[in-house]
Amino acid sequence: MANNSSHPAALYKLRKVTRISALVILLLVVVGFFMPADYRVERSVVINAPRDVVYQDILQGDRLPDWMFVQDGKVASFGGVLGKGDSVALVYDKTADQGLLSVIESSESVIRFDVRPKPKVNLVHNKIVLQENEGSTVVKWTIEGNLSAGLLSPYLAMFANNIAGSNFERSLQKLKEQVELLH
Repeated sequence: MANNSSHPAALYKLRKVTRISALVILLLVVVGFFMPADYRVERSVVINAPRDVVYQDILQGDRLPDWMFVQDGKVASFGGVLGKGDSVALVYDKTADQGLLSVIESSESVIRFDVRPKPKVNLVHNKIVLQENEGSTVVKWTIEGNLSAGLLSPYLAMFANNIAGSNFERSLQKLKEQVELLH
């Protein structure tokens, strides 16, 4: 009979845990409605080369695909140099979907481009600022966007700096190595 008396206590504990879990989930959903789904990520690197040399390499067709990291894909190869109004495809290893990188502005001091990683995915606004600094160049890359992943969007935006930041650090390091090796 001792076993029968422990069932109500176990059920009561299970009910209590279930209710607390439901309240925590409900609280997270409600808080998520009031959090922004916008994100901003910024990284920089110093490249030991003059600004005009760095600028020439950044959007060049035989070099851009080598330094710009694209998760599970790459920038499509192309000839020439991308300029204002030009676009290039982003191709992926495991899907036929393609993204698009479109140059909005291009000068020796500022490069702006938008990336649509895949169809029906929000645009990611990119800005690369090139600042000369005693024979070297500080390259500062900033991305901004808005996530539309439902209830998870605000929480993903909160961690975007960590999630995307490592990809940009990898890209900037590859750009640095590439420019310094070639010049």
